[in-house]
Amino acid sequence: MKKLSLILVLALVLTCGVLAACTDDADTSSAAESVAESKAESKAESKVESTVESTEEASSEAVSEEASSEAEVSAPEAGDANLAAGKTYTRSQLYRQGGADVQWAWDENAAIAYPDEGEITLTDGVCEPTPGSDYNDPVWAGFHYGCPDYGTNGYSWITVDLGESKDLAKFVLHVGTSGISPGAGISAPAKVEFLVSDDGETWTSVGEVAPENTEDTSVPHITAEVSAAAKGQYVQVRISGNSFLFVSEIEVFGAAE
Repeated sequence: MKKLSLILVLALVLTCGVLAACTDDADTSSAAESVAESKAESKAESKVESTVESTEEASSEAVSEEASSEAEVSAPEAGDANLAAGKTYTRSQLYRQGGADVQWAWDENAAIAYPDEGEITLTDGVCEPTPGSDYNDPVWAGFHYGCPDYGTNGYSWITVDLGESKDLAKFVLHVGTSGISPGAGISAPAKVEFLVSDDGETWTSVGEVAPENTEDTSVPHITAEVSAAAKGQYVQVRISGNSFLFVSEIEVFGAAE
């Protein structure tokens, strides 16, 4: 009987040892699997992040190249010849300044205050006023936001017919500043926009600029310029601002050959 009890005790001890060993092996295996899974997940995440970064870099480079390409297309080198020189043009109303009975406002029966001499002032090649002259210098044609068609359109305009469709590169408008006569109500335009057309009816904008005004009497004349690749027979400039808008010349340059 004592022998049998001893045998049972030994068997129980052996069984517990085997179970403990199995448990240790299982725990070790589980820990190993956990570490392996963690490493795999880390590698996967690293690979995804690397792929995303590579994609973003490639996309950024593509956008940069595209922007650079567009910039090269939009601003070609301009030739020296002014294609608008001597060309015919149409324009919106010039200011007709009435007398004191209409508070010096627009008066359709009054003479044009600052006329377009001979209807050639804006393409005759004369850009700058005579030194020391004022707003009566014949170089200027005077537009104004009080003109009825300005009120209708929201701008004054000049349209030049180049005679045929041409490849264009630069657009220039010569305008007056407050420096013509400080305090006289003259200012550089708030905005100058250039447009092109093949039929004179449907217009495509090629760019706009806000020239900087000055009251410096030594700077009565400045230019508003836009460089851009365009094509068309007609060029229109739209001028806006809450003042007298003095213009002396419009120039259009083709792409350099």
